[in-house]
Amino acid sequence: MENIKKNWVLVFGGLLLIFSFLSFFAAQNFSKQQSYVEVKGLSEKIVKADVAIWSMNFEVKSNDIDSLYAEIERNTTAIDSFLKDRGFDASEINVAPVNIYQDTYKDALFRYNSTTQLSVYTKKVDLVRSASKDSLLLVKKGVTLSQNSISFEFSDINSVKPEMLAEAIKNAKDAAIKFAKESGSSLGSVSRGNQGVFDISDKDPGSPEFKKIRVVSSLRFLIN
Repeated sequence: MENIKKNWVLVFGGLLLIFSFLSFFAAQNFSKQQSYVEVKGLSEKIVKADVAIWSMNFEVKSNDIDSLYAEIERNTTAIDSFLKDRGFDASEINVAPVNIYQDTYKDALFRYNSTTQLSVYTKKVDLVRSASKDSLLLVKKGVTLSQNSISFEFSDINSVKPEMLAEAIKNAKDAAIKFAKESGSSLGSVSRGNQGVFDISDKDPGSPEFKKIRVVSSLRFLIN
């Protein structure tokens, strides 16, 4: 009985020793895996838009459907001629289906109300900027625009992606190296990375044809 008790004590003690050793090893391994630094790298670039979308709307109201049609036709022709005279091709000019509704309210001033939208989709960005300054001349032709807006876009994001990602990653790595040096450690390999989302915004309100592209990449480096 005495021997059995001693054997159990020896077995239990051995198990505790093995468990302690495994726990210590696992803790050390876990600690090494968790020694890292997360850093962010920024890259910004100013580019010129390569696409312009110029939208123009006008409204026509009338109590006679024939007069309404004639006025829509006259305004559409005037805008189309204005755009072609300034160098835009017919293929760049689009006319959306006319939206017409009837106002059946008995005291309504006009029975027929219409909205017509024309747009220019072009890569002639500078031409849109210059021609839009002359759009007031349409008033002389009897055309009153209810909307006159331009949207500039940069479509060739893939042309700047590699360069900007390389810069963002370099900036992130430089920050990680500085951190490791100041903490008395050495920088290891990348254990996780996120290239980030490319954000495109106007450079400033006065020159919307110039865009600011921005990306922030996040990297996790192991620390030795």
